[in-house]
Amino acid sequence: MSAKKTAWHPPFTGLLQERGPRWAKVTGEVQLTTEPLRVDDVIEVWADRPHDPDDVGTTLREMWRFIVVVGLVEYKSVVWPFQHGDLSRLIAYGMLWRTTHQRRVLRADGSRSERIAAHEVTLILAVPSINSALRDELDDLGLTLPPSHTGYHYITDALLPLVVIDLRAVAERDDDDVLRCFAGLPLHTVEARRWVGQHWSTEGKPMSTHATPDLYGYDEFIDRLNQELTPAQRLRGLTPAQRLEGLAPAERLEGLAPAERLEGLSVGEAILALPVEALRGLTDAFLATLPDEVQATVRARRGH
Repeated sequence: MSAKKTAWHPPFTGLLQERGPRWAKVTGEVQLTTEPLRVDDVIEVWADRPHDPDDVGTTLREMWRFIVVVGLVEYKSVVWPFQHGDLSRLIAYGMLWRTTHQRRVLRADGSRSERIAAHEVTLILAVPSINSALRDELDDLGLTLPPSHTGYHYITDALLPLVVIDLRAVAERDDDDVLRCFAGLPLHTVEARRWVGQHWSTEGKPMSTHATPDLYGYDEFIDRLNQELTPAQRLRGLTPAQRLEGLAPAERLEGLAPAERLEGLSVGEAILALPVEALRGLTDAFLATLPDEVQATVRARRGH
């Protein structure tokens, strides 16, 4: 639906419905998306700052040279990889961006800004690796993925300039350890582990750059972070109860000597820590003194 709806729109829909061919179904006012359209990142070149072509940052160093005025970046993660249709959506974002930036803005000095040209909007698709879904959609759109030894594939025959970035190839080529995290590769340095550790939070905040529990893939992000930590680092700051949370009684006692297994346990926990042979020697009268759940577990382990 356009931004402004005139009195002519409903009758025009009626014209199509009433006088169109019988094989055509015409529906008016169709919402095309269930959520607002949002691109992952927008990169804009500062108009009032010197553009130093030698300043390429410290990550994805060859990406920045492709950006003329604005770059629209779509990142596909290891937990939500590229799916067929994602590329068409990114191209639609680019065309929509051009549409909304065609109006010439009046500047303070009385001059007007220039309309943004097609070659000034660069579409950037960053993926952990080139998968079959991406190759299939490129083929459907009549586009060719040119070979690249750098990990940056510049596609010139799209509606707008398009760069597909193979993050794994770039991370390994540049030895960019933080970028390895986003490519699904193991980290090598303490600095990268520290950077990733600083970018997660248990609370969601607007415009935050932290991984938070309300986001899809949060558990996988934390699992990935934990893989980079030693057991001692994972347990640091946890109370004894927190360390044991979720463990079955047998798992809590694993590796302990018989005397150590019983130390500090309640009667019920001590009973459940006994081997099956010992449980079979307990009398029914003694079992009757134990909590119901302990009795049920003992009987199940004894086989009756």
